[in-house]
Amino acid sequence: MFNLPQESETLLSVDDLTVNFYLESGIVSAINHLSFKVNKGTSYGIVGESGSGKTVTALTIMGLLASPPGRVDSGEILLNGKNLLSMKSQEMREFRGDRITMIYQDPMTSLNPVLRVGFQIAEALIVHEGLPRQEAESKAIELMAATGIPDAGKRAREYPHQFSGGMRQRIMIAMALATKPDLVIADEPTTALDVITQAQILDLLRHLQREYGMSVILITHDLGIVAELCDEVLVMYAGHGLEHGSAKEIFLEPKHPYTRGLLESITRVDRDVKRLNSIPGTIPDMINAPQGCRFHPRCPRVFDKCLRQEPPAFKVENHRFCKCWLFETGKPS
Repeated sequence: MFNLPQESETLLSVDDLTVNFYLESGIVSAINHLSFKVNKGTSYGIVGESGSGKTVTALTIMGLLASPPGRVDSGEILLNGKNLLSMKSQEMREFRGDRITMIYQDPMTSLNPVLRVGFQIAEALIVHEGLPRQEAESKAIELMAATGIPDAGKRAREYPHQFSGGMRQRIMIAMALATKPDLVIADEPTTALDVITQAQILDLLRHLQREYGMSVILITHDLGIVAELCDEVLVMYAGHGLEHGSAKEIFLEPKHPYTRGLLESITRVDRDVKRLNSIPGTIPDMINAPQGCRFHPRCPRVFDKCLRQEPPAFKVENHRFCKCWLFETGKPS
């Protein structure tokens, strides 16, 4: 299990989570015995290539896993000690959007095109806090202004198509923050935005996270974004958590060969390279996942044991853990 430092109080605990998709073609092992913790008031990054299981993890936490074909086959998810997986559907619907919210990567498909944006933000306050519509819409305008939307009173009466991509993402952030949740999950929140707008959205998230004192899980394939925003980082690959540590530790001294490969494939100002490296191959077919370490077909440091046995999470230092046989002399978790 990847354990976080104990100085802060734990908000979210994911323990031994296994999620499979049961298809006619076979069983897809999407998440495999995944464990991690998010502390109160912190930003937690989950990184990895497309297909590594990041979004499935987020949807499972939110209670939005498509079932069937998806199924949670083991584990528990505790938010403030309350097991989300044991909640009945109605209880989870009331909990979702109140104590836990999500910012999606494509706001145009998440916003209702025929409803004014002010009402869409206010709706959470009406449903979860029982506010009268007029009061809720006034608070929605305040939230729009807080997320940097100019002339919020006027723009609250407009529709999603009248906003730019960056402004639509600010609306999604305002919606996520309306009920002052304990936890916000941001799934690739800047993917469709230009570089300047990305930076503005990240600055906004960092500012609001500190102002509201909420915890944030940032799901991304972009390690540069993680360096900007996150305190702790979990590196995922093929449904497994391969490495955990502070953002500083991950960037300055990556342990797992996969983490090293990810870092070598991005542009960094602290090194002079004429050509970026890439990780050979692709994430494996999860219906026929390789035996042993799932990264071994692509690993530059593979040896015989990697092909036969899946490694446990070895403690490499302090609260850092790495799932790699290179660290077998460390203490298994």
